[in-house]
Amino acid sequence: MSSLETQNADLFKNMEAKFQHLEALAKKDGVEIEMLVERGETLGLSVSQGKLEKFDSSQTQVGGLRVILGGVEGYSWTESFETADLEAAYRDALESAKFTSRGEKDLKSLVELWKGSSVSSEDRSLFNDSTDKVSLDAKIDRAKLLELKSKERDPRIANVPYNRYSETAGEVMVFNSKGVRARQRRTGVMGYTYCLAKSGEGLKAESRMAGESFFTRNALQVPIDEVTASAAAKAVAKLGAVSPETGRYPIVIDCEVAAEVFGLIADYFSAKALAEKTTIYGKEKDPAANLGQVVGSSVLQIEDDPNLEGGVGNRPFDSEGAPTHKTTLVENGVLKSFLSNSVYAKRLGLPHTANASRGARSQLDVGPSNLVVRGGKESLETLLKSYPKVIYVTDFTGYHAGFQHGSGAFSLQSEGELWENGKRVKPICNFVVAGSIDEMLKGLEKVSSRLSPKTSNVVAPDLLISSLSVAGA
Repeated sequence: MSSLETQNADLFKNMEAKFQHLEALAKKDGVEIEMLVERGETLGLSVSQGKLEKFDSSQTQVGGLRVILGGVEGYSWTESFETADLEAAYRDALESAKFTSRGEKDLKSLVELWKGSSVSSEDRSLFNDSTDKVSLDAKIDRAKLLELKSKERDPRIANVPYNRYSETAGEVMVFNSKGVRARQRRTGVMGYTYCLAKSGEGLKAESRMAGESFFTRNALQVPIDEVTASAAAKAVAKLGAVSPETGRYPIVIDCEVAAEVFGLIADYFSAKALAEKTTIYGKEKDPAANLGQVVGSSVLQIEDDPNLEGGVGNRPFDSEGAPTHKTTLVENGVLKSFLSNSVYAKRLGLPHTANASRGARSQLDVGPSNLVVRGGKESLETLLKSYPKVIYVTDFTGYHAGFQHGSGAFSLQSEGELWENGKRVKPICNFVVAGSIDEMLKGLEKVSSRLSPKTSNVVAPDLLISSLSVAGA
C-alpha cells in the first residue's frame, strides 16, 4: 500500500471513530443515527481571448447527520469534524426529529435506517491519481486550447463565449448505527466549449451557437480535438437556417436532446414522486397497481444502471449505504418498477431498488444512478430516411417555461434540420415542437444504435417519433 493509500485508510478509520462516538450518544438517547460524509476538491478554468478569465479552486468537507426518533427523521450538518462540532450537529438533528415527530405520528413506524449488507470495498475504476500527473500550467493550456482550437476550426467561428476545463476529486462515506460502513472515492475531468458562428453583414448578418462537452476519469486522456471540432461543426451547420412550415411531422430527436428530455422526466419513475402524486404514472391508489401500465411503444427500454461503462453516475452504494444494482424501469414499453430508497420502499410496499439520493446538506430523496434508455440496431441515417420528410431536432430550449411537469405537456422552442428522402435539405430554426411525454413515448417508432455522450447521468439514443406538432412559418 502506498503512503497515499495509507493516509486515505487512516482518514476512513478516523471518521469511523468519530462516528462511533456519536453512535454512543445516540444509543443513550434511544435513537438511530446515520452520518453521510462528503469531501472534495475542485478546479475550474475558463478563458477569454486567450487569457485566463476565471480560476476557481476549492476544498469542501461536510458531515450530514440523520437521526431517527421513533421512526421520524431529523437532519443537521456541519463543515467541521471536530468532536464538539459533530456533537452539536447531532443535538440539532435530534431536536429536529423531536419537533417533526409532533406532526408525523401516522408515519413513525415507516422510517428506519438501512440495515442490510453494506459494500466492503471501493470500485477502483472510479478514481485514480491522473490529475496529479498533469501540471497546473498544462491544465491552463488545456483551457486555452478549448477556445483556440474551436476558433481555428472554421473562419466563421467568431467567438467562443463559453468554455471551461474542470477537475474534481472527492469521496463519500456512509456510517449508520445498523452497522453500515461504506466508502467510495471519485475522480472526474470535464469541460465544454460553445462556439458562436457568424455569416453575412448588415441586415443579412446571422449568428448561431452550439457547443460540446466531455467527461472522463482519466486526466491523461482529454479529447480536446474531438470536442472543439464537434462544437464548431455544430455551430456552422446552423447557419442559413429558416423556419419550417407549420404542420405535423415525423420527428427525429438527437440523442443529446433526448437525454435532456429523459433527464426532465426522471422523477416520473421515483417512488417518492408516486407517494407525492407528482408523476403522470401514478394513476392507481394502490402503488403496486401502477406497475404494468403501458407508458411507451414496444421499442422503449429504460434501466437504471449503477455500473454503466464510463457512467458519470456510477456508484457501488446509494446514499444510505445500500449496495446498488441494475433496475429495469420500462421493458417493451411497459412500466416494471419505480426507483426507491428504504423509506419509500417500505412505505409503499414496493421493491427496494437502492436509489437513495442526498447530499450531506440535504434530506433523503430518490434519484437514478445512471438513467439509460437502451439503443436499437439502426443508424441515425436510417431513422432520418424513414419518411419522405423528417424534422431532425438538434436543440430544445426553454424547458422551464415550455414543459409542464404535472401533465407532461411541452411546447419547446427548437432548432434542427429538414430532411427529405434521406438527405439533409437545410437547417431550420424559430419553430416550436409541441405535444406531451405520453404522446412522444407512445409514438416512438425507432431508436438508433448511437447513444448520447456520457457527460451526465442520463444516456439516450436518437428517437424517431411518428408525428408531433410543429409551429413554424
